[in-house]
Amino acid sequence: MKRTTRFALGLSAAVLFSSCADAEPEAQAPEPVATPEGVFGQAPAAMGGIPSVITLEPLGPVPSSEQDVPTEALMDQLALAFSPAHLLVRQGTTVRFQNSEVVAHNVHVSAMAGDSTVFNEDTLLGQFTSFRFDVEGGYDVKCDVHPGMTAFIFVTSAPHAVLAGIEGGFELPDVPAGEYSLELWTVEEAARSEQVIVVTDGEGTEVTLR
Repeated sequence: MKRTTRFALGLSAAVLFSSCADAEPEAQAPEPVATPEGVFGQAPAAMGGIPSVITLEPLGPVPSSEQDVPTEALMDQLALAFSPAHLLVRQGTTVRFQNSEVVAHNVHVSAMAGDSTVFNEDTLLGQFTSFRFDVEGGYDVKCDVHPGMTAFIFVTSAPHAVLAGIEGGFELPDVPAGEYSLELWTVEEAARSEQVIVVTDGEGTEVTLR
């Protein structure tokens, strides 16, 4: 009798152990995805390598902190390329075009509105040249010496602006609550648009621009 009891107890333990071993682990709940703050969304994808641009102009007084803008920016010429290839600046910014390699270049800047040359200067070895951008809009940049060297500059007076990604995604994280005029700029004029949006404290504002 004692042997039978021991066997039964041992068999029960073995069955219980086997059941625990075969049981699948409980699935863990996925971590919540953080919602972007500020203004974010989808704009048209880049065309010809030139990204869409999203600007926000407040429909009301502009805080003094948003009025402070950089007065200078740099676009380098290195490894037979402009760096950065895409540059966003505030209206009135002086861009310094620098030649950091041992070949001669030039900087030929054209306003995309009207396709007119606004600046065309040589940048010799180790030297630089500068131009102040006072007119808003998109600008093509190229080196006539090396046709493969191209870049894009966008000039805006808006206190909030961003270049969208190649696929069109964008985010403006630090936008105070208020009412804004949102403008979409793209290479294709027919796709450009303007709308009014309201930004609320503590909440992301999603915008889809087609």
